[in-house]
Amino acid sequence: MNTIQQIIHRIKRLKQFVVRVPVPRDFCFDGLVPFDIEITGSTAMVTVWAASEAEAQTRARDFFQNNP
Repeated sequence: MNTIQQIIHRIKRLKQFVVRVPVPRDFCFDGLVPFDIEITGSTAMVTVWAASEAEAQTRARDFFQNNP
């Protein structure tokens, strides 16, 4: 479990990343979208707040893969 100090430290380290991820052919928006997204063709430019670029890439990719 994270302490309040750990959570505050993580929030202070967050940076904004713009990552490109492929958009699945059968993707459709359903519900809240946690990012700023611009889709052109089959590629999305996703603006994500994360601690690293790798985390941002993972979060964006997971959003598109786990949304029915």
